Amino acid sequence: MKTCEKMHEVLGPYADGEGSADTRAAIEAHVRTCAECRCEVESLRQLGDRIATNAQVCVPPALWSRIETQLATAAPRRRLVRFLRVRSILAAAACLVLAVGGYFAILQGLATRAEAAPVNFSALLDGLSVDAEKAFREFVELYRGRRVSSAAARQHASQLNFAVPEQLPGGFALNEAFALQIGDTPAAAAIYRRNGEFVGAIFHRAIHPEDYGTYRDYPCVVGEHRGHRVQVGEWRLVHVTDATTCHCVLSRLDETKELPAILHAVAPDFKPAQSHSHP
Repeated sequence: MKTCEKMHEVLGPYADGEGSADTRAAIEAHVRTCAECRCEVESLRQLGDRIATNAQVCVPPALWSRIETQLATAAPRRRLVRFLRVRSILAAAACLVLAVGGYFAILQGLATRAEAAPVNFSALLDGLSVDAEKAFREFVELYRGRRVSSAAARQHASQLNFAVPEQLPGGFALNEAFALQIGDTPAAAAIYRRNGEFVGAIFHRAIHPEDYGTYRDYPCVVGEHRGHRVQVGEWRLVHVTDATTCHCVLSRLDETKELPAILHAVAPDFKPAQSHSHP
């Protein structure tokens, strides 16, 4: 597997006739015994040939910026290498030589898949045992969070179904609200405090799968909410999802006592999604 991962970094230049004699010899020796890498080389060559023989179309300049934004969050390494290889071919000309229908579909398909990149909670979970609030803020920074008012956070992610009240049940007061950007999809977050105790909330689009790294998530029932949770020590990251929004609450609160009321406060119009699965 490691050999293949290294090969995927150089297959694009190889397919384009680049690289030293030693590098090309090593690649050729590998692809003779690896069907997957051999297919990768053939696919890259065919793509280059087809691009070179089709009609000329100019690509909107904002498209690559959009794709790169999505890839920067959590796209798998092999897909990223392949996408960047496609860009290196296309960037050679001011106007790309593409088939009007077929290759716009390819590019739009890349952007669509990029939108479905996982929300990376592993960065948050890894830091909980050291400093939960610092880990939460690092997650906010990862998704370009900027501090805003609670009303602005709600307006920023207006397609989502959530609330950021000034007070949560149990005496938690809103300390900060944030506007986030997960790929090209607006999201929001908030920090609440009660006598130094910290509760964090994150709201993002429901279709995103979540990436927990090495951690496992488990089904849970919190009051009227059915969802799932990941636990790290005494901290719990609880998610409840409706048709549009995943409401994520990080706390040390008891799931049978204080937490149900808090989930109701941040998801006041919660209606369980008809079908939703988690990794």
